[in-house]
Amino acid sequence: MKLKKQTIVALTSFLFILTGCQTGNTEDSETSNTNENTQTSETRQRQTGRGAESDGQDTNADADPTRILTEDADAIVIYFSRGGNTEDLANMIQQESNADILELTVADPYPADYEETVERANQERETENYPELSVEIPDLNQYQTIYLGSPTWGMSLSSPVTTFLQENGGALSGKTIAFFNTNAGYGVGSSEDQLAQLVPDANLRASLSMEDVEVPDSQSAVEAWVNQ
Repeated sequence: MKLKKQTIVALTSFLFILTGCQTGNTEDSETSNTNENTQTSETRQRQTGRGAESDGQDTNADADPTRILTEDADAIVIYFSRGGNTEDLANMIQQESNADILELTVADPYPADYEETVERANQERETENYPELSVEIPDLNQYQTIYLGSPTWGMSLSSPVTTFLQENGGALSGKTIAFFNTNAGYGVGSSEDQLAQLVPDANLRASLSMEDVEVPDSQSAVEAWVNQ
C-alpha cells in the first residue's frame, strides 16, 4: 500500500496529518502550498519494526519531498525517512518548534523490500560509498539549531544522513544539533558517536530516541525535548 506524504502535523485529540506539500520559490525564501487531506493515526497504518516494507520511494511516491523554508526561522528540521516513522516524528518537532523543515532524498531511492534495503545499506557502510543526495541544501548560515533526524540502520546513522553530514558538516560548526531517531527497539546505536566525529565543532544536545511503534503517541515527549 502506498503511503501518502506527510508535511505538517496538527494535533487535537488525535494526530492529524496534512498531506501534499508543494513548494513555491522566490529569490529570498521558499514557502509551502498544501492540499489539506487529513488522516488519523488509526488509519495511517505505518509499518514498524524489523522487516517493515516501505513504498519504495522513501515516503515520496504520492507527493513531493517536504521542503518548507522561510526567511526568519532560526531553526530547521532536516531528516531522512524510508518508511515514514522518522518523518512523522520530524513533523511533530517542526510543529512544536516552528522551525523550517527539509527532507533528505537520494537519487536512487531504497527498495520497498526491507531485506534488500538492509543489504544495500550494509554495503554502503562497509565500502563507505554513501548515496548521492537529490535535494538542494539551503544556506545553513541562517540557522542556529539543526534538528537532525535519522532512523537507526545497522546500529548507526542512515546512509543519506551520513552523506549530508560529510558534505555539509563544515557549515554546522558552532551550531546546536539536536539529534532525533526512530528505531525498532534498539536505540541510537553508534549514531551519537558518528555525529561527534562528523561535526566535531557543533554543540550536541541530548538526543531524542523513539521506538517506531511509540511515535504516534509521543507528542508530550516531543514537547518536553524541544523546550528543554
